[in-house]
Amino acid sequence: MLNLDMATCDATTMVCLGTDCLVPPSNYNQTLSTVLSTVLTVMMAIVMFSMGCTVDARNLWGHLKRPWGIIIGFLCQFGLMPLIAFLLALAFDVLPVQAIVIIIMGCCPGGSGSNIICYWLDGDMDLR
Repeated sequence: MLNLDMATCDATTMVCLGTDCLVPPSNYNQTLSTVLSTVLTVMMAIVMFSMGCTVDARNLWGHLKRPWGIIIGFLCQFGLMPLIAFLLALAFDVLPVQAIVIIIMGCCPGGSGSNIICYWLDGDMDLR
């Protein structure tokens, strides 16, 4: 007698025993991850290079002569931001792994997105 209620296995299964099917592993996610990381890295390099092409050499030299803006930005990015991230991790009593992630995210510069928006809006790309 044929039991029609039992599901049959897919054609790609390696071992089929009733309704239990063993499907071979797929490397689709690994391939997609490699492709996306490569494409995004190249795109980010192109965007950052094109943003650098919009900087005028005279304005850059002026910023290097008076480096207070650069120094303040550096201290805020790598001093104040990680400190605030650390304090937030303590305040919210997160797991140690989550705290490390919060501190790392506090250290990561987020200027490329703001540079793109500033460029689209014809803003000051030299960040005076």
